[in-house]
Amino acid sequence: MRYCAFLRGINVGGTKLKMADLKKEFEAAGFTDVITVLATGNVIFSSATLPDLSFLSVQSFIKTEQQVREIVQNNPFQPEEDYHFYVFVAEKTFAQIAQSEFNLLNTSAEEGLVRADTFYWKVPKGMTLTTAFGKILGKKVYKDLFTSRNINTLERIIKKL
Repeated sequence: MRYCAFLRGINVGGTKLKMADLKKEFEAAGFTDVITVLATGNVIFSSATLPDLSFLSVQSFIKTEQQVREIVQNNPFQPEEDYHFYVFVAEKTFAQIAQSEFNLLNTSAEEGLVRADTFYWKVPKGMTLTTAFGKILGKKVYKDLFTSRNINTLERIIKKL
């Protein structure tokens, strides 16, 4: 079965890792057909059993090929030139946590919606880290619960699946 691992914090904020090295780690762990996508910790691979990524030194989230496709298909937002669109890759429970935090802010500059256990965030370009919601995402309590990807990244991953 095909999977995609989304690693948190790769090549941003101090955790430096070459994608060629990451690919070798996955192959050494017994996974096949390993492909990395971009330098942000996206790894597509095949495994006959449910993958165990405990060999990694960073938090990671695994989605099946079908789950990745559904995440992109369920995107509630239409493209807009002045906005970024993010997907939160996480365990199912985090989507509701993110939605609750977002709802408390009463912001008009951005939007946040849950679709099928995934939180989607629309934010003006250049403001990802400075909006009230962007600052909440930096809380240590959430550090190991999710990672985010631009919807464009997920679309690139699908092309390689």
